[in-house]
Amino acid sequence: MLTPYEPVRSLISSGGTLLAVPKLRLKSKGDRAFAIRALLLWNDLPEEIRLTDSVSSFKSLLKTHFYRFAFM
Repeated sequence: MLTPYEPVRSLISSGGTLLAVPKLRLKSKGDRAFAIRALLLWNDLPEEIRLTDSVSSFKSLLKTHFYRFAFM
């Protein structure tokens, strides 16, 4: 289940688009699970991409982000 991240203290950088990542018991296998990796990847995306309002613009921005990440 996806739950929004709520920081303990009020932060300027808390935009509300981050997802909470559950604590893991097994560090070696648990952090490689898809459910955990997907949340970590989502939280690592720039806020500009996470806040898009349409699927087509999300895909376009994501493709541009990956291109820049890979080749620049």
